[in-house]
Amino acid sequence: MHGTRFAVLTMSAIAVGVLAGCSSSSGPASGGATQSASAAGTSSTSTTPPASASASSTATAAAFVPIVEPFDSGHPARAIATPASCGSQTSTVAIEKCYEDKTETYDAQIDLVQQGRYQSGSLATRTAIGDDDTAWLEARQTVCAKAYHTGGTIDGINIAACLLDESTARLLGLRGTIPPEAALKSTDSTSLSDVAWYTTPEGSRIGMIDTQGDSAGGVVIAWVIIGGADGFVINPAQFYYSDGAFTDKGVLQPPAGAGGYRVAPGAEYQFSIDYSHLGSDPDRTKGTGGFVYAPGNPVAVWR
Repeated sequence: MHGTRFAVLTMSAIAVGVLAGCSSSSGPASGGATQSASAAGTSSTSTTPPASASASSTATAAAFVPIVEPFDSGHPARAIATPASCGSQTSTVAIEKCYEDKTETYDAQIDLVQQGRYQSGSLATRTAIGDDDTAWLEARQTVCAKAYHTGGTIDGINIAACLLDESTARLLGLRGTIPPEAALKSTDSTSLSDVAWYTTPEGSRIGMIDTQGDSAGGVVIAWVIIGGADGFVINPAQFYYSDGAFTDKGVLQPPAGAGGYRVAPGAEYQFSIDYSHLGSDPDRTKGTGGFVYAPGNPVAVWR
């Protein structure tokens, strides 16, 4: 489980930074609601809007649907105080709850961002926001369950941590915040539970498995994709080996095609690339290189 633990620690470190930003900039969800109510009271003091406009505003506000957690139902997502480290809790139940509470706090921040976009958006934008939120929330649980299904108690912890990774990535994406490049640990285990995952802002999960060497002294890497709410379109050129100025783009292996394959939401798909020129890397023995996912700039590297 070394790869999994590394991935959880990496994303949790990013999560702590985002939570700090949340508490200093936006505050909890209840604070946002209080500010809105206060602003509405000030507006009604200065001028009285026509009844039709007031009814329209009420209808618009009521139409926004906040996130309701499947693990804490009955109310919109809300900010919850949590321990700094979930992994330090003393029981499986406590660890899971810690990750779930952090997830709910992030989701409350997601609601604030989406509600701001909703209130200033056109009817088409509002509809799209509602549909997108619903699809993402439904896919989140499916994606995490697909990655972790050993049948052991560790699945509950990994899935809860995965939910946090999903919400962290989505919040950063909605805010337009660029996180630091994720440094993940490679594995040769074929169990998905041992894979160190990168989570895209759209909710897809990307991992890699060091499957075997090749006759040229290189290595064949199996890239693993679990499609988020919008699915995932594979572009092999975005998956390569990099070590400073040295790059090995590799050769896509059969039966995969030339790319463009779309992984359906919630589906798992693997494709292999043979990186046969690694022996030409002048710094390979230094361990500074890694296998990169780069949809533009590199966002994750596995070493």
